[in-house]
Amino acid sequence: VRDMLAFGGGHIAGALNIGGRPDLSVWAGWLLDPERPILLVLENDADLPRIVRLLWRTGFTDFGGYLAGGMAAWQEDGRELSEIEQVTVHELRDAHTDLQRLDVRKQEEWDAGRMPGAQHIFLGELRERLGELDRSRRYATYCASGFRASAAASLLAANGFGVRNVPGSWKAWKAAGYESETD
Repeated sequence: VRDMLAFGGGHIAGALNIGGRPDLSVWAGWLLDPERPILLVLENDADLPRIVRLLWRTGFTDFGGYLAGGMAAWQEDGRELSEIEQVTVHELRDAHTDLQRLDVRKQEEWDAGRMPGAQHIFLGELRERLGELDRSRRYATYCASGFRASAAASLLAANGFGVRNVPGSWKAWKAAGYESETD
């Protein structure tokens, strides 16, 4: 439940990143398996009661534990770290043939405008639609601001895809004045 940039810089292999914001409840319902216990990695151990309450809202009550001391404890114990590279909108614009842009926003957001050449799969459907993606491609996930994109990138990485996350995502793309597409 850490910040997207912290998660990208180092996380436990196979972990999903759903930041500890109030909408954690919503995305947990879409992305987590209710049949498996949840193991939490927090920004701060003191956040545990708040995060547990957010998960309870969606019916998640099976907690396998949390990583006491967070990623610092993991790293200091000499354990391996996985990373998800972050790519700016400026780098993404210049790498348009190297990275397949994957828009994980809602349909209405997609319809209102998107990055040229993007593919669209709503984040809530991504787990079920992984088979539609080309495993030989590298993906750059984006949403409105990066929160959902980080969740998507973590899901893709956990399933063996080459992926980059786009912090700032669509808002940064528009602020930079880059070209967009609509239907």
